[in-house]
Amino acid sequence: MRRLSYETLREAGNQEYVLETAPERILQFGEGNFLRGFADYFIDLLNERLGFHSKVAVVQPIERGLAQEINRQDGLYQLYLRGIENGREINRRRLISCIGRAINPYTDFEALLLTAHNPDMRFILSNTTEAGIVFDPNCNFDDTPPESFPAKLTRLLFERFTAFVKAEGYVLLSCELIDNNGAELKKHVLRHADRWKLGREFSDWVQNENIFCSTLVDRIVTGYPKEEAERLNSENGYEDTLLDTAEAFGLWVIEGPASLENELPFAEAGLPVIFTEDHTPYKRRKVRILNGAHTAAALAAYLYGETTVRGCMENPVLSKLIHSIVFQEVIPSLSLPAEGLKSFADAVMERFKNPYIDHRLLDISLNSVSKWNARVKPTMIDYYEKNRCLPQFTTFSFAALMAFYCGTGLRNGFLVGHRGEEEYPIRDSAEVLEFFAENCGKLDSRRLVEKFAGPEGFFDEDLTVYPGFTDKTADWLDAIRSRGMKRVLDEIVTNQ
Repeated sequence: MRRLSYETLREAGNQEYVLETAPERILQFGEGNFLRGFADYFIDLLNERLGFHSKVAVVQPIERGLAQEINRQDGLYQLYLRGIENGREINRRRLISCIGRAINPYTDFEALLLTAHNPDMRFILSNTTEAGIVFDPNCNFDDTPPESFPAKLTRLLFERFTAFVKAEGYVLLSCELIDNNGAELKKHVLRHADRWKLGREFSDWVQNENIFCSTLVDRIVTGYPKEEAERLNSENGYEDTLLDTAEAFGLWVIEGPASLENELPFAEAGLPVIFTEDHTPYKRRKVRILNGAHTAAALAAYLYGETTVRGCMENPVLSKLIHSIVFQEVIPSLSLPAEGLKSFADAVMERFKNPYIDHRLLDISLNSVSKWNARVKPTMIDYYEKNRCLPQFTTFSFAALMAFYCGTGLRNGFLVGHRGEEEYPIRDSAEVLEFFAENCGKLDSRRLVEKFAGPEGFFDEDLTVYPGFTDKTADWLDAIRSRGMKRVLDEIVTNQ
């Protein structure tokens, strides 16, 4: 079977949209599944629907990557979007042609620097993982290339600055999953500029002529479908080693000046991309509704007997628990327009039902203490401030967390929990695991809650000061430990 390429498509009489040639206007650090299933999909549609007529040059950000495979396929690949949309199951395939080439700076650093001499190059995208935006003092200006992404970017920006008399800056769209990703990237670039003594004029140019956008990205990209690849390639009539899969839902929130809507007319193309002066309300919405529901429900659901998010949505008790957390407690605690909150929450419920994604509850359980603190605690506190009472299901999730974490001992770096006769791993920081290993068998439920949630606990404040918190949590923890999660949760949900 022939490899996917433009020549292969021509020989097959391809009738799908492809853009074989166009100016390179976008440089992308990151060639993996996520950006190809997210940003590149939007750019490809922008090319087709509005004649954006732009190619992407992707940069392999670490020494091992996909640059060679991308070039072997002329940048072409197929993306399958699968899930539930407006109540209907969908499975859509699109041939993506916006990528023109891939650059491996570890074998050809000069090729990366030469992109700075291209006057058409205007946008820089990045997704170099959460660990990508860091300041590495060991990186030097003369490295070919510098190891870290901010150092590579600083070197590229300096090349741009020196290539033109009045160099036009870039619009930088950071997609890494850290808070204020664009601002953090800019900070590290300026630190490298200062450390490398690149001059005040260059630093001023970085500050004033480049737009560092913080963004929120929201799409689950499930990547290469290994078990289905042979069948899909056979159906399509050519081999595609870059096959990508993702859920149908997608949202990209970009913080930046209003003028960017004209440069990147995603909304005009009917794409779910929002430009805003402040992306934080959208992030708060996502963290509390989507991530918060995961964290609040996952541990209770696992002890109830379920293993996946989709399985929870197929269970009448657990689906009602999740629905109650989101619509009765999270949404009322948020100071955002109700219509937007409800439509986002409805989409989240469909995403949880996606038949193509097996999101394991034990995977969600990783580091649940810090996740509860960041994702669920704000809902509990804001709900209390508005209603002067604690939200029932959110507070119950704290008791469920403690029940899940009350293991029987440390083994190979994790705590061992028990669901009936079955063992499961409890994975968190050493400090958290040691707390439960030391205290679960020694303290009664009330004292355990006071110590875990009190001023010396793990939640940045004393949760026991909220009226009824200690009593409710201790009573529920006692009930779960004596009667089992299923009986307790059945009663709570039924009596709601």
